[in-house]
Amino acid sequence: MRNRKISRQAAKSRNLRITIVPLCLSVFVSAFAGDPVSEAVAGLQRRYANVESVSAEFQQFYLAPGIQQAESGSLLMKKPGLMRWEYREPEAKLFIADGKETYLYTPEDRQVQVGRLSAAELRGTPLQFLLGQGDIQTSFAASRETELKAKFEASLLLRLTPRDPEPDYTFLVIECDAGTHELRRLVIREHSGNTSEFVFSKLATNVKVDRKQFQFNIPKGVEVIRLDRK
Repeated sequence: MRNRKISRQAAKSRNLRITIVPLCLSVFVSAFAGDPVSEAVAGLQRRYANVESVSAEFQQFYLAPGIQQAESGSLLMKKPGLMRWEYREPEAKLFIADGKETYLYTPEDRQVQVGRLSAAELRGTPLQFLLGQGDIQTSFAASRETELKAKFEASLLLRLTPRDPEPDYTFLVIECDAGTHELRRLVIREHSGNTSEFVFSKLATNVKVDRKQFQFNIPKGVEVIRLDRK
C-alpha cells in the first residue's frame, strides 16, 4: 500500500515537472503583418525577451479518463532556473527548483521528493521562453489552434508542436491577449492523451525577488524520496 502511494506521488511529481517546465514557454508568442500565427509568435517573443522574473496566480486542471483534478496557488520564477510553485487548494503543496535540484513537499504526507533540474537543463525546455531565453520558431512548429476554444475575450490561441524528435508531450496550446500578448492560459497535451491546463491571473514580470524564496530546507522527520537515485 505504501509503495503504491509513493508510486502515485512520483507520478504526480513527474507530471508537475512536465507541466511546470512547458508552462513558461507559454509566455511568448505574437504577430507579423498578414500572418496571424507568425505575428503572434514574434509578439510574445518580443514581449518577454527582457524578462528576469515572473509572478502570477494560477489555477491548474488535470484531465484523464475518470480523473478531473483542480488545484490553485501562486508561482514565482527567476532567471536562469529558479521556481517556486505554492499550491494552496485543495491541498497545501510546495514545489521549488533552486537551480540544481527540485523539491516537492507535501506537508499532509510528511514527504519530500527530491529530483534534479539544473539551469542548463532548464534552457533545453519550453521554460526557457518565459524568462526570455531561446527561440520559439526554432523549437516549435506554430499553428492556429482549432480543437480547443478560447476561455477569454479578445484572445488568440496558438498550438506549438515541439520539433524535438522525442518530446515529453505532444503539443502545447497557448492563449494570450491578442493585443498585448500577455499570457492567459497554457494547455499541455501528453502522449497518453491526458491534459494539464493552467489559467493565469495577476501575471507580472520583472518583479522584485528574494533568492531565499527559492531555497528549501528539508523539515526534520519527513520521508525523503530521491527520484533520480538509481
